[in-house]
Amino acid sequence: MKSGLRSIKLLLILVLISFIGITPASSAKELNLPDPYDCYRSYVTINSRMAELTDLYPGLVRVKTIGQSFEGRPIQVLQLGREVETNTKPHLVLVSGLQANALAPVELNLLFAETLLNAYGEDANATWLLDQTEIHLILVANPDGRLIAEDQTMNGDVPTWTKNRNSEGCTTGAGGVALGLNFNYEWAAVIPDACAPNYPGPSAASEPETQAIQSYLEQILAQNPERSLVIDLQNKGDWLITPFLYDKTAEYPLEDELYLLASKLAYNSQAMPSRGIPDNRILTGTLTDFAFGHLHAPSMRFNLGPAEAGGDVTSCWYFNDYLEPEGLASLTRAALLAAEPLAQAQGPEITFTDIEHDAFTVHIVGQADDASFYKPWLTEDEYSAVHHVAFSLDTPPWRPDALFTQVVGEQLPEKPYLMDFEHTFHFAELTPGNHMVYFQAWDTDPSGEPGQAGMINAIEINVPFYTYIPLLIR
Repeated sequence: MKSGLRSIKLLLILVLISFIGITPASSAKELNLPDPYDCYRSYVTINSRMAELTDLYPGLVRVKTIGQSFEGRPIQVLQLGREVETNTKPHLVLVSGLQANALAPVELNLLFAETLLNAYGEDANATWLLDQTEIHLILVANPDGRLIAEDQTMNGDVPTWTKNRNSEGCTTGAGGVALGLNFNYEWAAVIPDACAPNYPGPSAASEPETQAIQSYLEQILAQNPERSLVIDLQNKGDWLITPFLYDKTAEYPLEDELYLLASKLAYNSQAMPSRGIPDNRILTGTLTDFAFGHLHAPSMRFNLGPAEAGGDVTSCWYFNDYLEPEGLASLTRAALLAAEPLAQAQGPEITFTDIEHDAFTVHIVGQADDASFYKPWLTEDEYSAVHHVAFSLDTPPWRPDALFTQVVGEQLPEKPYLMDFEHTFHFAELTPGNHMVYFQAWDTDPSGEPGQAGMINAIEINVPFYTYIPLLIR
């Protein structure tokens, strides 16, 4: 199939992982940590790779410094997407490395950037994501602590350092602040011992790393929080955890919507969705609660790596076999949902089962499914019948000027949550050049009218110039 006609189903993003090492700067991954953590790149290599990506993908990548660590190292954001920034673009924010020895989340975050960039121009979904959205990746949120953890691996030890380098109040050499507990929304001094590994700091947002991240999120999300998604990539477990983490009894009106979003992100992975911390613990001062409670942006915590895979520091066998492919699929789903995360997570999901083309047409066959793409699948009282499938041509569906064209669909009587659909695009009806076609499906509300639109799945059509000649003659 010609590249202009390729439309890879969402889960096929996993296949693209195999192409990561083909980029001209793939040599950057040679400077890894020693065995048994040799699947993880070092802090120096990560910084070098970010700089290389700006050269490899001009116009799609830039590196921004948003603050300084306690010891003066830069807190950097790898921003993906076209350079034109507007207040209406959807935002996906991924933060990793708040805990210094959380090696897997940092590596996954960088691999996600590389995978998406490598797929640009080849995969329709990757292309529109980079053209139409902003993706902000804070790879190493705790650079000072990261270097200590790396030194431990270089000495042949399991890296145990988790905090930053603010040793005030501790004289044993174990001083530092747990940055993941230092955000100012529902912060609490639950651990007063400055030497403890989970010391939350002397006050809310006391640390320069926390302040830099908070200020940056306030800057980019304040005017458009509902069209955003913030994910804190952490370790310990395979969980997608929804707010609130500070209180198991805290109630809020979007609890069910956030849980459905977590369930959709967890589809086809080891991870499970959870309302709050799964073992009934509470965590105060978290990034997840700050983003949701203070900024009103949908957010969650993505814990990676169960205890049997290494605990705090995930073993490379588990990362390579599970976390990398499954994590990349989950983060890709997060990017596709970021335009309307709470609404689209409730709607049907589209897959393309066949794409046929000849000299003058492209014929699309697919299916919309309102039940299956969750973990676990929805039950009969949770899903609804698919109402219809439609597409918008060249204009992202969330924009007010998007025009939708409904396609021919057939609901399956024995499985109303499924609808088969098809549509033929005639080149003579389109202008020459590339066209992005955004497909969505709608479920049915209780009154029988169209309900929620689901996750976008796109195809790209390349109309050759010769098909336009008859129109010019006429």
